[in-house]
Amino acid sequence: MWLRQRIEPGTSVLLVGASAYGGGGAGTNNLVERGVASFTRAHALVYGGGNPQLGCPHSAGDACALPFADSSFDYVVSNAVIEHVGGPERARTMLTESRRVARRGAFHTTPDRWFPVETHTQVPLLHWLPRDRQAAAFARAGKPTWNTTYYWLFGSRDLAGLDPAFSVSRINRMTLVTAWTADATTSADLA
Repeated sequence: MWLRQRIEPGTSVLLVGASAYGGGGAGTNNLVERGVASFTRAHALVYGGGNPQLGCPHSAGDACALPFADSSFDYVVSNAVIEHVGGPERARTMLTESRRVARRGAFHTTPDRWFPVETHTQVPLLHWLPRDRQAAAFARAGKPTWNTTYYWLFGSRDLAGLDPAFSVSRINRMTLVTAWTADATTSADLA
C-alpha cells in the first residue's frame, strides 16, 4: 500500500471523506480507508453522516472547512475525494485546509482525468468531452448534475496548479496523488 510507506504506524491521521457505505451501518468498503485505519490512530471525517465502521472515532464535516484546530493531526489523507468537493476553487480550499490541520503531511488521491476510462461511470472517453456535452450525456442518463456538482476530474497539471506547496505524482496508470510534507519532500521523493 502506497500510504503505508509514507505514514508511520501509530501516527494520528484524519481520513477526509470517509463514507457510511450502504445502509444499516454497513460501513465503508474503501480499502484505502480501512488500510490506513488499521495501522494509525485515525479519525474519520464523514460526509453525509453515518458511521463508516472503521473502528475509529468519526465526525461529520466538510473537507473545505475542517472542524479541527491547526496542527490537530500528523497527517491528513483522502482517497478519491478532491474531485467531489465542487471544482478547482473548492479543491484549492481543501488542500489549504489539509495543510492547516496537518503537522507532518497530507496526501490526496484522485483519478487521473487523462486515463481513458472514467472511474466513476466506467464509461470510456465521456470525461474527455467538453463539459456542456458531458452535461447533456449525464442528463440523458438520468444524472443531470454529475459533471457540475458530483465530480470535477483533474489532470496532473490542473492538480499541480491548485497549491504550489503540494507536489503531484502518479501512483498507477489511473491514479494521481497530490502530496505535501512539512519537511518539503519533493515529488521525485514521492514517486
